[in-house]
Amino acid sequence: MTEDALGRPEINGRSFYGYDSSDVQDSYTGRDIEVEAGFILPHLKSGMSLLDCGCGPGAITFGLADVVAPGRVVGADIEPAMIEQATRLAAESGVQNVEFSVGDIYDLPFEDGEFDIVFSHSVTEHLSDPVRALRELHRVAKPGGLAGIVKTDWTFPFIVPESEGFSKFFELFEGGFNRIGGSLNRGRYLGAYMREAGFEVIEVRNQVSNAFGETTVITAERFISWLDNIPLFQESVELGITSESELDAVRAGMREWAAHPDAYFSLPGVRALGVKR
Repeated sequence: MTEDALGRPEINGRSFYGYDSSDVQDSYTGRDIEVEAGFILPHLKSGMSLLDCGCGPGAITFGLADVVAPGRVVGADIEPAMIEQATRLAAESGVQNVEFSVGDIYDLPFEDGEFDIVFSHSVTEHLSDPVRALRELHRVAKPGGLAGIVKTDWTFPFIVPESEGFSKFFELFEGGFNRIGGSLNRGRYLGAYMREAGFEVIEVRNQVSNAFGETTVITAERFISWLDNIPLFQESVELGITSESELDAVRAGMREWAAHPDAYFSLPGVRALGVKR
């Protein structure tokens, strides 16, 4: 594993997390604002300025921009390929009050107190120092400004019927995050992290996603796409943690699970709101 000029982890010249892959990018374009950001929507008003940090291809950003229009919305992401896709989608959709730029959540290119709202979805799990990142979001928020943060916690996914393929997938995924100091299993501490970063925490809630029936196939294929396109899994093979034959068994196991008539899958994710006093 190496790092690029921005300090991002790379494997053989590719993003450790595979966010340079169009298949991985596409898996984020269908995010629904009510599902992913519904907890913050009641606090948004027309004319507010908003930062979406870790915006990916902009699916959530566009929804937020619509709510606060004509307020200024900025989407920032450390992956240039994500910003390129978000910029292209913004031009195609004709959204007027949003802009996108490459930015590191540890060192954002914005002034102190620049935004009424700071929002970040599924970013801090990638980081070895999530509190440092939250302090940076605290810095760019206005006094009295609001932070809405989403952090995964996949410690206890519901997988019915039990699936060795799914269990192995999550084990390998978490192991990859752990190798660079991150974790997919620490969302429950989000409120504590935000308080340490300087926010007054006003809400912490757990929200689960669900897959049953036709959506089980979509869920399984999305994870298989990640397995195929995120280099951390290939690094796991190179390190001797797994093998190509085991990864084939993981793919087969997830597809077998998706075809089961009782297949049900649920993942938790923590949402927290904090105010900068």
